[in-house]
Amino acid sequence: MLEPGQITSKQLIRLLVCSRIVIALTYFPVLKEMSPSQDAWLACILYFPLQIIMAAPLYLLAKRFPQQTIIQYIPAIAGKGGKIAGALLLGYFIHQSAMSLALFNLFITGVTMPETPILFFSSSLLLACAYAARQGIEVLGRLSELLLPIILIAITTIILLLTKDMHFKLLQPVLEKGILPVMGGSLFLVSRTYEVIEFAMLLPYLNQPAKTKTVYLTSFFIIAFFLTMISMSIIAILGTGAATRTFPFLYTIRLVSVGNFIERIESIHLAVWILAAFLKMSLQYYIIILGLSQLFNLKSYKSLILPTGSILVSLSLLVAPSLVELQSFASSMESHLYNIVFVYSLPFLLLLLAVIRKKGVRSP
Repeated sequence: MLEPGQITSKQLIRLLVCSRIVIALTYFPVLKEMSPSQDAWLACILYFPLQIIMAAPLYLLAKRFPQQTIIQYIPAIAGKGGKIAGALLLGYFIHQSAMSLALFNLFITGVTMPETPILFFSSSLLLACAYAARQGIEVLGRLSELLLPIILIAITTIILLLTKDMHFKLLQPVLEKGILPVMGGSLFLVSRTYEVIEFAMLLPYLNQPAKTKTVYLTSFFIIAFFLTMISMSIIAILGTGAATRTFPFLYTIRLVSVGNFIERIESIHLAVWILAAFLKMSLQYYIIILGLSQLFNLKSYKSLILPTGSILVSLSLLVAPSLVELQSFASSMESHLYNIVFVYSLPFLLLLLAVIRKKGVRSP
């Protein structure tokens, strides 16, 4: 196997959780997409069952091909065209990773150092990520054990400090326009969860394959729980005005004041977010070089580390040169369809083909 290392189920859960909730710590687009926005917390609750349903093909494919990543089993299912499909999927993941890096750049420059060149931040982050990715999946797993508890404890503490400023009446009226807007918001959240590809790439390195279902259910449950808590805290403080804020969670954190002593804790938020962004980008960096190595049948992924970093930095500057352009693309119908095609439609078609052609192992 190209990667000899293995990770535990708890490490994989931590990696997946961190990779998803880091976005909610800064940019929370579902607040802008929903009308009325006070029901966004309900959309986060419904995210869990909907995500489980939508990602089921990837879970079932992983059970049929327990020793292979999605890049490896696509050709086994689709034949000669499988390499092309794998390349397109990997290209999609590279693009989404570049978008995540662009968000990191724009958040840092917009909030802390507006005069510093974006290239400095993106290059600095990716140099650190390149080193982490080079160490392999076991090191990333151990990093998740160290960093995610710090991140989740910090988020929980911040939310508790915000409770005195929350007005839960702002969460009302509940379902003002019925259930359809809430379902639409949930679908929006699901369509943006491209991180499920990480699940399909990392499962072969799980040291206990029998715990695949545990990873699948637990990771999405924890993600949904923290998305719900963050969205409720934002709405209970800002109300429908949350939809007008570019970085709503950061804005609410700036309001924290306990006894005129605990104030200006956004620096804690920033530190936590940088840790989460580092782990997320390190994982995505690793998956990209691993996927490219498997696609081109290379013996080692280490020769791809520097070229991949250069591509990600360049793409991050091209795909979203400004926050306005990033928001415009993320909220467009084309973006939703783009995500759904690669993250959900392609796995569904692969599962259908695998069943018809009787490919893979039929797990009990």
